[in-house]
Amino acid sequence: MSEGAVLAVMLAALGGAVFLLRLPTGVALFLSAMLGSLASGNGLGLSFLTEGSMLYLDPIMIVITSLFFMAVFERSGALGTLNVWVVRTFGRHSFLLVSFLMLLVMFPGMVTGLTAPCVLTTGAMIAPLLLSTGASPATAGAFIATGAFFGMVAPPVNICAMLICGGVDMPYIGFDLPLLAATIPLALLSAYLLMGARFRSFDPDAALALLPMSRYDAHGIKLFLPLLLLLVLMLGEKILPGVIPFLGIPLIFVVSALLGLFTGDKVSIRDSALWATRESLSILALLAGIGAFIEVLTLSGARGWIVINLLSLPDWQLYLGMAILVPLFGGISAYGASVVLGVPILLSLLDRNNILIAAALSMLASIGDFMPPTRLAILLAGPIVGEDRVSRILKRSVWPIVLSVILTLAMIYFANDLAKLFGLA
Repeated sequence: MSEGAVLAVMLAALGGAVFLLRLPTGVALFLSAMLGSLASGNGLGLSFLTEGSMLYLDPIMIVITSLFFMAVFERSGALGTLNVWVVRTFGRHSFLLVSFLMLLVMFPGMVTGLTAPCVLTTGAMIAPLLLSTGASPATAGAFIATGAFFGMVAPPVNICAMLICGGVDMPYIGFDLPLLAATIPLALLSAYLLMGARFRSFDPDAALALLPMSRYDAHGIKLFLPLLLLLVLMLGEKILPGVIPFLGIPLIFVVSALLGLFTGDKVSIRDSALWATRESLSILALLAGIGAFIEVLTLSGARGWIVINLLSLPDWQLYLGMAILVPLFGGISAYGASVVLGVPILLSLLDRNNILIAAALSMLASIGDFMPPTRLAILLAGPIVGEDRVSRILKRSVWPIVLSVILTLAMIYFANDLAKLFGLA
């Protein structure tokens, strides 16, 4: 069977498993990889499927350990205290308050690379605050979903970018500035478009009554030592190379979380670890399925077939395809879109700065968290704000989505010029 036919079989099997059989996306990817191996004449290819499932071991470790850190940071009282501090400090300044609330929603995604922790932790905490301004549940849900999306893309942990880097054997280095420039300004603009008008008549005292009680009086500044340690260990190797060792992101999360056991309220390490494992299982299955899928794409030659055909497209068709297909495929899996489409697109644009291209593609793929069938960020935000019709949240999120697509295409088109600006040329 030809490479194109094998690809068609795999995509048809993936679509059928997800949309018709309603299987989890990770399982669907694994089954489609198995059928692709059979269609290419390599039998079940169990050895390739096994090797592929371990292809993204590093992101798998990051997912588990980062969720463990977030569990400890929240349960120690640090996250709730941070919320209270923001309202007390910036409650009389609407623009600053809206900005910091957006950054709070983003924070869990920045350290995990996932949207779910943003919605389920900081998003759930500030939801009553957003609703207290008179905003509709759909608008509050869009604010939280948008923050989760930008948090997923923002540094230091961007799993989609890591997957693209892994697909082309490129180190995940130099992404911090481009990702910050792509996410922070647009996130703050989106926050003000969604909630700025509501916060002009905001009552901080009424809002504080809705938030979890601050634990600062009980524990003081040491509540935030785990976060400080996390930042020092992540950035120290870049600022003071040779002085502060780089332990690796998974170990940094574990060390910072262990410190959090002694800096705030009593935290059960067992319960935190179990929560992190339970919440990460679907993501781990997804990453294993993506690895197996990519391994069979490579084995069958379908991956090379995609690259060759992309290279033959005129620029306008390539950009149009990126703007439409990558987010739509991300509706099945943002991680799957990063690898299945992101890697070939990057290989077809090797004349441009690879870091800028990978950063832009990771953002484009992450838009899939707004897209059906999964609509992960929106589906999670709906119950948090009490909105039954998640389509309303999607309608409120249109502008952040459109602006993100425009920005990512501009980043790709001007990649070499931007690389000089960021010192990456």
